[in-house]
Amino acid sequence: MAADVVGTRMRRDLLAAVPVLAAVPPGDLEALAQHAQRSWFRRGQVIFQRDDAGTSLHIVEQGHVYIVLPSPEGEEMIVAVLGPGEFFGDLSLLDGAPRCASAVAADPVSTFVVRREPFLSWLESRPSAARAVMAALARRLRATDEMLGDAAFLDIDRRLAKKLLQLCGRHGKGEALSARVTQDELAAMLGLTRECINKHLGQLRDRGLIEVGRGSIRLLCADGLAQLT
Repeated sequence: MAADVVGTRMRRDLLAAVPVLAAVPPGDLEALAQHAQRSWFRRGQVIFQRDDAGTSLHIVEQGHVYIVLPSPEGEEMIVAVLGPGEFFGDLSLLDGAPRCASAVAADPVSTFVVRREPFLSWLESRPSAARAVMAALARRLRATDEMLGDAAFLDIDRRLAKKLLQLCGRHGKGEALSARVTQDELAAMLGLTRECINKHLGQLRDRGLIEVGRGSIRLLCADGLAQLT
């Protein structure tokens, strides 16, 4: 019993680090933590696919997750990169509809998984938690609107510079401001071809703003990139 209490409290503390749940009282978090189970995924593993039944919410503990929209022709667009403290699978969890996008582990990932029925029961009995979740969903919608606006109104260099700054801020490694991302993944995030991405990365590299490595991009002048946005 003591070991189970310690495990629940550890999960509660991890849930408290999730921005959407940070304001939820510890007792309420502990009640949710009792239903959370840890899952692990290797790099490139599909966590769930579009049109799968939506029966669970994932909260990222470690690693990063790509949220991917596939097309009927087999193309893919990465619409979000989620890191520790962020969550996904929430729409299907709330409305019970099939998944509207796929989720893929960008690197080794661990998540805490909460099933639909326990989560809805928990949410319905805790108004402060419900308000926090609604606020997080609103932020997600704002980010989607911003992405659509960027695609419509920004040229490729500005979109690319903005995405690189975002990745190095949220998906970066260490003080060098570098992100582990391939050109194919970057192309999918921006809805462009790999050839187009390669061309524009080369232009940024020639200007001394970035350094392109194998599977990673390092920012040499973040201020210079910011001026492009």
